[in-house]
Amino acid sequence: MTIQTPIRSPFATEYLTQAALKVTETNASFWVGYSGETITGAETADFLDAARQILEKAGWTRSYVDDDPEMPDLDESMSIKTMLLTLGRYARQALGRPSALTLFSAMLRVDNDDARTIARRVLDALVAAHTGTPTAQATAWAERTTRTWDEVRALLEAGTDFARTHGPR
Repeated sequence: MTIQTPIRSPFATEYLTQAALKVTETNASFWVGYSGETITGAETADFLDAARQILEKAGWTRSYVDDDPEMPDLDESMSIKTMLLTLGRYARQALGRPSALTLFSAMLRVDNDDARTIARRVLDALVAAHTGTPTAQATAWAERTTRTWDEVRALLEAGTDFARTHGPR
């Protein structure tokens, strides 16, 4: 029997927590949404948890660009059948929601603009601390070609924990 050790989140370190906390403390309006109202840590955590659940259900994709290997570029050498099937896939994708979502698109699916604003700030602060840079955008970080779903999920979970623990009551 093989015993698997749980993978430790790259965001679950005291250093990253303290670095992100410093961002919240140096920005007086960090927890204030565009409405001008303070958004609680619990509301922000619930938003991030909802975004994670959406991604777990729909699936995560790094980017929509060149994401479907079954949709080749149309060219003259294709048979009419292949060309029509490819055009049908393009139309289905354009008219319907894509099956897998990016971090950004999943966050747009959760209906709370103020919580979305604060959630992005929380994730951005965690990614900046993780990368060691003064500023970073979590959605851009999630779209890097080497990114995995496990890393994105770990970021969302760390953001949920951070907001619940350090956000306003």
